Amino acid sequence: MPDFDLGTGKRLASYSLVLGIVYLVFGLIEVFGGTGETIPGDVFGGLALLVIASTYLNGVVELSNGEHRGLSFLIGGLLLSAVFGVLYLLSICADGLEYLIGGADTFPVIADIRPEIWLFLASLPLVYQAWKLTRDLIW
Repeated sequence: MPDFDLGTGKRLASYSLVLGIVYLVFGLIEVFGGTGETIPGDVFGGLALLVIASTYLNGVVELSNGEHRGLSFLIGGLLLSAVFGVLYLLSICADGLEYLIGGADTFPVIADIRPEIWLFLASLPLVYQAWKLTRDLIW
């Protein structure tokens, strides 16, 4: 017997599967040297993306079956996405402030934004649904 609606579970599982695959692809690209300007080569950043991908992908089956166990993987993936997305967002803001005080010659542009930030923004639609299901579980 499912813990929550199967339709909701299948939607969450589909979104989690897509996010997991995208995180996996970007993680592998970063680990193996990047693509130059758009995706930087960063072994540790790539490994972090691979951990986030595995977290999202581990809960897909349970989510599609409507089990709360899958919801825990989804929330874990969302938290990891937020940590690394906000970390790189703060780094971009620091670069912008450095430019404003005269310490840098160029202003960081949209092209400088790392994939972790875009992927964090892509994961935000899941936050409300995960919060709603968790709230229903607690209360």
